[in-house]
Amino acid sequence: MKNIAWKFLFITVLTLVVFSYAAPGQAAPARQANLLNNADFEWPYDSDGSATGWGRWFSNSTEDKFGDCANGYHKRPNWNQETNPALIKSGSSSQQVGNMWDTWSAGVQQTLPSTPGVTYRFTVWGYAFAGNDDFPNPSEGGLQSQMRVGIDPNGSGIWNEADVVWSAPVNFLDQWQQLTIEATATGTEITVYTSTNYGVPGVNQCRKHLDAWWDAASVVEVGPPPTNTPVPLPTSPPPPPVTNTPVPPTPTWTPEVPPTATAVPPTETPIPPTGGTICVNAFADENANGIKDDNEGYMGNVTFTVAQGTQIVGQGISTGTDTPVCFSGLEPGEYQVAQTVPGRLEMTTAGNTTITVQSEQIVGVEFGSRIRPDEGDAGSNPGEGADGSATPAPGDGADNGADGSSPSPNWLALSGLFLLGLGVLLMLGIGVVVAVRKIKT
Repeated sequence: MKNIAWKFLFITVLTLVVFSYAAPGQAAPARQANLLNNADFEWPYDSDGSATGWGRWFSNSTEDKFGDCANGYHKRPNWNQETNPALIKSGSSSQQVGNMWDTWSAGVQQTLPSTPGVTYRFTVWGYAFAGNDDFPNPSEGGLQSQMRVGIDPNGSGIWNEADVVWSAPVNFLDQWQQLTIEATATGTEITVYTSTNYGVPGVNQCRKHLDAWWDAASVVEVGPPPTNTPVPLPTSPPPPPVTNTPVPPTPTWTPEVPPTATAVPPTETPIPPTGGTICVNAFADENANGIKDDNEGYMGNVTFTVAQGTQIVGQGISTGTDTPVCFSGLEPGEYQVAQTVPGRLEMTTAGNTTITVQSEQIVGVEFGSRIRPDEGDAGSNPGEGADGSATPAPGDGADNGADGSSPSPNWLALSGLFLLGLGVLLMLGIGVVVAVRKIKT
């Protein structure tokens, strides 16, 4: 009976030791924390119309060009709390920014603490509505919302600083679209921005309604700086190349073809009536501000790749004109759009973006790039990457904890080892006692 009892004790101690080592590997992964304040733009709102925790920003007002709206100009819009359920993505309200008749460029921003060298991802949902008819009538075709998001890696709170990392502008109306951007913090704070620009040169956008809504935002840590992994190359056999199909004369997001421009040949295959379309172009961002200004043209020889997961949908090359590369007949869903620039160019917007495509809708994306300045030119900051983000700081070793500190000892494992050792000593002692008794007898 005594031997059975000691065997039971030994098995129990051994079980505790095994489970004490297995526990760390079986622990549930930590959930990423949303670092934003009032991420769902809920009540209360400040007197200036911005949600609590958020501030306003807008482009400086320019001279009134209402008589010539196609040149584009910026007037300060209005900020308000939106409570119409049809214009809310999450919670009970959303942030509305809009104006009547006068075009504008503005958004909201928030500054929050950060850790230098850590990469952060800012994600938010946007919705745009524009036209002379009142909501819920559909928006007017041919208008551009130019929505994007940005991160200032040093948290200055100045929206037009050169080091702000912007996503590529995306044009969409009458639908919620998720926008995302990543950047590596260079200081103890970062600032995130939402942006809508209705003052687009070349498009007459003076309308009764020029509105945008923002909701369901998040900022999370995504670990060490990204390695700028390109979109996966096509597998063998490669997908058929996508030709640079010109946009029809009356697209839903670009201006009408001027009378002097060459019309689309009647033999060209029209955009099919079903399926979504992504149109991509590259602009020459000479001042590297991430925005296509009036005096800036288009950039040629930029390769565009559209993928869905690991499957490449197609590729095309920019022509250096206002005619974009279009990928049509796409099934509804999420797509990754990326630009690859020649060696003499550097990107001034994010190199890729994720967009949602719906049936029978056209989504436009514009990427910015410029000719690389000579080494040592004023304005080039040592330590900055090609996309304007800071050079990654060395990461912590793999043996450190999530906060960079040394890992704490596993007390359960140590206690199990102690019990195992104690059990072995006890069994040895019992063996000695039994041996002595046998010798005496």
